Amino acid sequence: MAAIGAFGVLEVVGLIVAVLGLFPVVSQYKESTKLFTVGYLLLVVGMVATNLEAVVLPVVLNATEHVVGIGLAGVTFLFAAYQRRQGMTATEDTA
Repeated sequence: MAAIGAFGVLEVVGLIVAVLGLFPVVSQYKESTKLFTVGYLLLVVGMVATNLEAVVLPVVLNATEHVVGIGLAGVTFLFAAYQRRQGMTATEDTA
């Protein structure tokens, strides 16, 4: 697999895409989408950990990548979608 120094190309590109994706996510922030924003930020933390684990603390950052970047982000998105759906059905019931 191709590499840029100690970093894999796929991981570097993923980090760049994740960081660039922060701009629309943060600029369009609303209170109602707070959990989706938090979920995306957790994905970015996971991507940063993925890249840093090639240089320092590989075991700790690998765990951070999987627990925070994948696990907590997934649970956060699940809860955000659940809350959004609850809000939509409550609105439909009152209409």
